[in-house]
Amino acid sequence: LLPLPPAPPRDPPPRRYYDSFVRLSEEFDRMAEAECGKVTMTDMNQKFIFMNNQRIYRTSAIQGAGIGVAIAFAVLLLATRSLLITCLSCLSILATIVSVIGLTTMMGWQLGTIQAILFSILAGFSVDYVVHLAHSYATCSGTREERIRKAFAEMGSPVLSGMLTSVLASIPLFLCQVVFFSVFGTFLCFTILFSWIFANFGFMSIMATVGPATAEEEEDPAKTLDRGSNYPVMTSN
Repeated sequence: LLPLPPAPPRDPPPRRYYDSFVRLSEEFDRMAEAECGKVTMTDMNQKFIFMNNQRIYRTSAIQGAGIGVAIAFAVLLLATRSLLITCLSCLSILATIVSVIGLTTMMGWQLGTIQAILFSILAGFSVDYVVHLAHSYATCSGTREERIRKAFAEMGSPVLSGMLTSVLASIPLFLCQVVFFSVFGTFLCFTILFSWIFANFGFMSIMATVGPATAEEEEDPAKTLDRGSNYPVMTSN
């Protein structure tokens, strides 16, 4: 066995063995090069290479998701011009990311090249519905209840239609024999569903509770707000 070199406590023993293996292979390369020319020592059973690839996949997925959330934050901030709405929208995106990763892990998915790429673009798919509702809420005026109703009246049906078409489009991919298309179809379906659920029932519920609201205008005693529509209705004395 190779001696374990000193390493930070957070590095597991397999990683420390891998680093020792790399240093040993470099030493053997230098010794053999003097007699045999240019040579390269490799791990023939691929175990250490697989472990190193797993670390790269994990780092790439986390970095990709983080960059995606940062870009989504900037887009939401430009669209809504409200830091509170932007932060709550990003909370919905993070909930979608955690739910999709958790569900696929429960299904037995292992982190590989395809999964790392899909997790990297997960934030981009998750922002689609919440940005429409957030922008609609931000551009409306009135109390929280009025702004929620107006936002759903403007964007509720388009967002629902977009979710249904995307989910229906992903279903045929379940039957594909090519692994990438099958995995991508499952990933797309889960992402769209969770994104729509958290945007409509999570984000909008939070906005109805703590979202920004404009000051209420003085009510005209001759007018009342019909709760079934967005327009004031005249009442007779």
